[in-house]
Amino acid sequence: MSNYDGNRSWVSLLPVIADHTEWFHTLLQNLFYPEIEDKNISVVKPNSFSAWVASVRGDGIIQEELIEKLVLLHGNLFNAADNLMVEAKQIKVKPEYKKFQTFLNMHEQFLHLLIRFERDFMLEGSGYDSFTGLRSPKVIKQDIERELHRLARRGQNFCIALAHIDNYEAIKEAYPDGRDKVFIKEVADLIKLSIRSFDDAYYMGGCEFVLCLKQADMAGGIAALDRLSAELEKKNINFDFANGEKSKLSMSCCIAQPVQGDDVDELINNLKKDLAKIDRQAGTVLEYYEVSPLQRYVQDTAQH
Repeated sequence: MSNYDGNRSWVSLLPVIADHTEWFHTLLQNLFYPEIEDKNISVVKPNSFSAWVASVRGDGIIQEELIEKLVLLHGNLFNAADNLMVEAKQIKVKPEYKKFQTFLNMHEQFLHLLIRFERDFMLEGSGYDSFTGLRSPKVIKQDIERELHRLARRGQNFCIALAHIDNYEAIKEAYPDGRDKVFIKEVADLIKLSIRSFDDAYYMGGCEFVLCLKQADMAGGIAALDRLSAELEKKNINFDFANGEKSKLSMSCCIAQPVQGDDVDELINNLKKDLAKIDRQAGTVLEYYEVSPLQRYVQDTAQH
């Protein structure tokens, strides 16, 4: 991708952001002050995003999977807005807080993904791993720090899961010359099926993956891992060991619900340490319960 192509794609996104910001403000006015009819402007959905999708689809600059992710989120955003407007205009009640918060989260995620293209494709080359289509480890720290800031500001929980393919060293031995990468791609595709449109997944290299499961507590995070496990079971991927024995591909995971003040590097390292326990079984899902930095300090002091 040339710099010109990257600049062209981003410049064409500027009116998309501007149009959706104007639409958002108009929508809010109609939702919360429907009685002031002479002051309200008709809520018209912008079509600039659809035009942008049509202009970039198939040109190879942005992966098709990323475009589809945006299209799905955009559709959900408009549907949520329609439902809120029905309540405001027809039922004439202020939107229910939970529904409105869901809509706000969708809107923020949509704009965040648009702005992310600027960072990933203009400033950093690409925030995505070209082989798996998952996000690159070079952007994981800033992505998760953003979720930690959201947690501090709004109290919105999220989970981080570390997953790796079991027996991968034996698989590499049995499938030399890079043929083991087939299993990496298979798992990456299953991860995409298992997470929601606004979640993120990263290929960390080797046989490791990290999932950032947004707006989810521990129960919600485990549900996502259960979906991944179900997809893996349904796919029924088998491999042969070097000695000729056959086995079914499995993954083990460790999941944590971060707390305010967590350090991203330390959090991921703790997940790795927990997952490396020698007494676990293949296909295990471990829960790593993080504590606040203050609690950690108190515990460390007590142990000494």
